[in-house]
Amino acid sequence: MKRFVNQIFLLSYILAYSTAAAQLIPVNDHQIAKTYPFFNPANNHISRESGLDSFFQKLISLKKNKEGTISIVHIGDSHIQADYFTSVIRKGLQQFFGDAGRGLIFPYQLAQSNTPPDITSSSNTTWEFNRLAHPEIPINSGISGYCIRTNFSGASIELGLKPDDINLTQSFNRLKFFLGSNPLVSWMLRTNTDSSLILINGEKSDSMTYPDIVLKHNASSFILSSLLSDSLKEFYGVSLENSEPGIIYHTIGVNGATYNSFNSGSLFWQQLPALQADLYIISLGTNEAQKVGLDRDTFLLQLDTFFSKLKQASPGAAVMVTTTADDFYKRHRPNKMLKQINSYISSYCNTHKIPLWDMYQITGGHGSAYKWLKRRLMNKDRVHFTNEGYRMQGSLFFNAFSKAYNKFLKAK
Repeated sequence: MKRFVNQIFLLSYILAYSTAAAQLIPVNDHQIAKTYPFFNPANNHISRESGLDSFFQKLISLKKNKEGTISIVHIGDSHIQADYFTSVIRKGLQQFFGDAGRGLIFPYQLAQSNTPPDITSSSNTTWEFNRLAHPEIPINSGISGYCIRTNFSGASIELGLKPDDINLTQSFNRLKFFLGSNPLVSWMLRTNTDSSLILINGEKSDSMTYPDIVLKHNASSFILSSLLSDSLKEFYGVSLENSEPGIIYHTIGVNGATYNSFNSGSLFWQQLPALQADLYIISLGTNEAQKVGLDRDTFLLQLDTFFSKLKQASPGAAVMVTTTADDFYKRHRPNKMLKQINSYISSYCNTHKIPLWDMYQITGGHGSAYKWLKRRLMNKDRVHFTNEGYRMQGSLFFNAFSKAYNKFLKAK
């Protein structure tokens, strides 16, 4: 089974990466359905896809002219933080339209959290940390939904990219840092391909200015060291980019996060415009469904607050939403609350004409978690999925996105 799943993903890469044709060509949905009969290929589409027309026009121009950068920002919870789902989408789009960089990353290990498999991080000290899911902790989380901070004099952070799972090297030649606003803190930057030091002066950095460093040589890792100071040092993330035209795909996944977690993150919303998003993809709802007592009106108000803030942060960006696949409530039974949460999301998107990829319905809806679990596509916690499960989800999303793009392209 696992071998066949990998063959499906490999085939989707081969087809998606073909640049000979003007269309994005996904793997045949019916091929996936032969292995997973609980998936209905006819359902795999994006509702209200016309809301993506302006974004698709940007993609067409990028493909035709091979100039510029398009920024996609995918916001979600632990399903997104692990990056197995989003990596399939990112690699497919970047192989077709061009790779403008890995995008926003964070040293999750220093915050004692799980990390995407292609990111490594270490430090010469321990850090205090927090994430958006814990507003009761008095540490403000920033653009990544996380924060690490320390008073340690000479603290350093080493961050790097490993080759990804299809053996492609990853590198960058531009870095955009999201740091604390203390003017007494300055940093020195050194990469693995250049021993010279680059000064990042704290006096020129505040909460609305993000140091943007262009390198002489492509690199795959760096060390950021603070100059000797007992002042508070804060790190929220770094965007790793390159000078090639194409797509930069930022992922902001926060374990335990909800729509309301993000609503409460004032520093997150303050820093978000710096990513200059052309498209937001929102994948939340799992954690709301693990709680009892969230009523419809309260949740719809939380959704409205979130999307209003998103519009204010990036007025010209397109927005689309995904629901999440079925899971279990407290590991014992299919989650009725998730069914409700996804229906509220669907209803809100319909009312406000927001494009929706309804993975919940596409992959079987209520009760289908038993089938995910039986086929070893779901983890033992019965909420998260295996690597293969996430990659299948990513492949399905890529297929639906490709079909919507191709339809717009054909109508031009």
